[in-house]
Amino acid sequence: MAGVESKLTYDSYLKIPQLLTCQEPITDAHDEHVFIIVHQAFELWFKVIINDVTSVRNIFHDKGWKNLPLHTAINRLQRVTMVLRHVVEHFRILETMPPLNFVDFRDALTGMSGFQSLQFRQIEKLLGIQDQNRKRHEEQNYEDKNLKDKEVLQKYPDQVDEGTLVDVVQMWLESTPGIDDEEFWAKYTQNEVKKVDLRPLLDQSTSDKGSWQMSQRSLKGALLIMLHQDKPEFQMPYQFLTLLMDIDVALMKWRSTHIHMVHRMIGQKQGTGGTSGYDYLRATFSDDYKVFRDLFKMATYLRPRSEIPEVATQRT
Repeated sequence: MAGVESKLTYDSYLKIPQLLTCQEPITDAHDEHVFIIVHQAFELWFKVIINDVTSVRNIFHDKGWKNLPLHTAINRLQRVTMVLRHVVEHFRILETMPPLNFVDFRDALTGMSGFQSLQFRQIEKLLGIQDQNRKRHEEQNYEDKNLKDKEVLQKYPDQVDEGTLVDVVQMWLESTPGIDDEEFWAKYTQNEVKKVDLRPLLDQSTSDKGSWQMSQRSLKGALLIMLHQDKPEFQMPYQFLTLLMDIDVALMKWRSTHIHMVHRMIGQKQGTGGTSGYDYLRATFSDDYKVFRDLFKMATYLRPRSEIPEVATQRT
């Protein structure tokens, strides 16, 4: 309305007064304050990741190869990767707290644990980590350890029709141009200078399905993109696949840094949430938690550029 002064301010827009009242230490220990703020910062960054990954997943829905705004997906996953790298550095702030300072208030946190972070679990599920691959705690599933949150967990991405990021990426890879070019695959299979056995990848009848997460067809699409990454039509798809692997690497870096920080702070003590602490976290540092591990395996089947035949889209 003309003539009316805007009441929007920095504080009102960002809800600064409310934000600054969200820290409520339950002890008099000085370092509990920074402990709370760092973990709240984690959750805010997790919210950014969830928003961006969800949008990328939605971008891939019902889009053909030519109609997909891949540049937008790349931009958002670049941010996700940067955020993950950034939050790892937050552990450095926690490490300024001597373990003895943590002991001063740790007992008051019994029953509370990072294990209960619903947003971090949502990130894992949204990306595509399968529940059957998750390390069990005391022979219980994650949902069983968080009965109060079970209703929320049941609404997570891997339990609804929209699917996970790995689901939609798999469907996209299955539509890779040239994937059905039998002449290309015949030449590439015959040219075994390095004696790399391509059968596990190309021949479904000989493949150990248990060793792969994605479909055989999508794996062929991924290999085709990586082999022809220099070609204009495959440069952005290759960049996208690289970002997916970067996210896995960043998440594994998060886990590794978290593990070492916990070991430094509590040694072999049990976690406040009831887990075995360091030993439980160490068990989560495995390929079972690497969402796009199939893409890392593609390097096994790469050969020098001089040995790569052209694909149908490039032949005239």
